[in-house]
Amino acid sequence: MGHRLSLLLVEDDLSLLEELKLFLSDFFSDIITATSSEQAHQLFFERPFDLVVTDIRLPQQSGLNLVEKIKKKVPEQRIIVMSAYQDIDYFLKSIELKIYGFLTKPFDSQKLIAMMLKVTSELEQSKNKTLSNHRVQLSPSRVFDTLSKSLHVNDVLQELTQKEEQLLALLVKHRNHFVSNELIAKMVWESDEVNNSTLRALVKRLRHKLGSEESIANLKGRGYKLNSISEAE
Repeated sequence: MGHRLSLLLVEDDLSLLEELKLFLSDFFSDIITATSSEQAHQLFFERPFDLVVTDIRLPQQSGLNLVEKIKKKVPEQRIIVMSAYQDIDYFLKSIELKIYGFLTKPFDSQKLIAMMLKVTSELEQSKNKTLSNHRVQLSPSRVFDTLSKSLHVNDVLQELTQKEEQLLALLVKHRNHFVSNELIAKMVWESDEVNNSTLRALVKRLRHKLGSEESIANLKGRGYKLNSISEAE
């Protein structure tokens, strides 16, 4: 299943803007539009976008000014610039700013499709890699996502409280090693210490949601450890 990809589309020609939005909706499920560099700049820093496509000639400030501002803050941002001008200076400046692609108007539909297929494929791969980096296989039936702090057991999402999420994330980070009660108190309760019965109750609930009493080991009075797959199964 493909990921939900987002696009910031910047074009001051309203008819072309709508035409492009319709065309690009085949590749992006979330498209936000802007008609000026200033508006696009504000939108970009309110939320992340997978891709920015901007015209060069915009009112007040050029699209290249927008590109410079974005690249200064987010150097890895993928950006495609559009221009009706064949001027080599625009092209060279775009290369200098390390943009992803350059499209000239009027558009060659085949080139536009090819570029969108290429960039969306790379975005999908990047998202899959990011997702895989955050997914920790605790056992064949248990997966914890360190980014969303979500636990799936047998493909069923387990409802975790905030403290359960924090404790599990901490144990996963240090899996196969004991985590001291003091560190747990600091990271989960933001305190120097925690009542032993309170900590035991939290661990008990987490073991239950992991589906195994052996999933979390206790070194009496010292700390807790998330067991390896073979130990937990």
